Amino acid sequence: MERVKVLVEFYSEEPIENVMAMIKYRPEKIIFLGHKDNMITKKIHDIKHFRDSKCVGTELEFIEVPKDDLDGAIELLSNIIRDNPGVRFELTGGSELILIALGCIAARYDISKLRIDPFTGKEIDIRGQSVNTSDYHFNISIDEDIILHGGLLTDQTGSFCDWHFTDSFCSDIRIMWDICRKFKKNWNKYCGILDELQKNAPRIREGFVDVYRGPLGDAFALVQALREEGMLKDYSEHGKLISFRFKNNSIRKIISKAGNILELHVYEVATRDGYLFSDAVIGAHIDWDGEIHDINNPGYDTMNEIDVILMKNVCPIFISCKNGKVGGLALHELETVSRKFGGKYARKALIIGPALDQTTGTMYFRQRARDMHIWIIDDVFRMSDEQLLSHLKRI
Repeated sequence: MERVKVLVEFYSEEPIENVMAMIKYRPEKIIFLGHKDNMITKKIHDIKHFRDSKCVGTELEFIEVPKDDLDGAIELLSNIIRDNPGVRFELTGGSELILIALGCIAARYDISKLRIDPFTGKEIDIRGQSVNTSDYHFNISIDEDIILHGGLLTDQTGSFCDWHFTDSFCSDIRIMWDICRKFKKNWNKYCGILDELQKNAPRIREGFVDVYRGPLGDAFALVQALREEGMLKDYSEHGKLISFRFKNNSIRKIISKAGNILELHVYEVATRDGYLFSDAVIGAHIDWDGEIHDINNPGYDTMNEIDVILMKNVCPIFISCKNGKVGGLALHELETVSRKFGGKYARKALIIGPALDQTTGTMYFRQRARDMHIWIIDDVFRMSDEQLLSHLKRI
């Protein structure tokens, strides 16, 4: 690959467009040209933070160009070309004035230009009258994507602290999902009853759950299913008292929050074949400004949690999972977070366990989702793993 010493980047409102050439060519220096109203200090800091994690050693310079001074822009570009032999211009972003200025001096100088499309991965290389198109697919992690957009994945993120996807745990997820599918809409109800009873039960033996069968009611069917599938151990009955231990703490967590199993199922299916998505995170806790406040750094954090984020090269897919009823607020939360941390290259989906009905309200809900470019994947209870994966691929 050709070594690029100096690269000029026309500053874009879309953060990923500002760093694609940086990732590929890793130049010694990048000169960003933009206007004062959009090349603000916070966004400059975000690009530098991303550089520090992905392309250490690349010098960054940011130059403001007046919006209404074409002659000044032409002179600035001419000076850059004169002072930096072999400089290349990346044209993905940039305002009309800067692009016009470059066009005005193109007849005087043999300018090397390129453009990389983040979505398709295609690069157009323009040198004089020669135009070449090539494929270049590169990846960034979800953590790097969040940093680039000014945020931070906190250490509360499920992939960091809650879940450890060993072969054994992935097998348990598949078993628990089959149990969930068996009970469908009653899964949430039964999990809630069992969790509430075991939380309030007296601790007779450490690590054991001791509950009375009567208050369980119909939720006793869930206990039986868990026992039959090996998700409980040391099960015994003493009159009306039932005693058992969960197979492990992860199974306990799944029961304690009924919605966990759909998130885990989506994540496990998506990551089963590692080549499909370049990165994946479950239970993503995102701090909006990238600055965590604590006792030593007082303040207030704006946080959001996204159930699952998948990354396809440089395009994130934000997924919200709902195992029960869902309303319009879920759409707006998903849209807000994906716009902030993915921009126009983000994809978003709402995955729902039960099938949506055909009422007028639901039809409005579906139309609103279409208008917001949010995929609705419902009736997952009835889907095979292959069918769900097919939907995820289409996104």
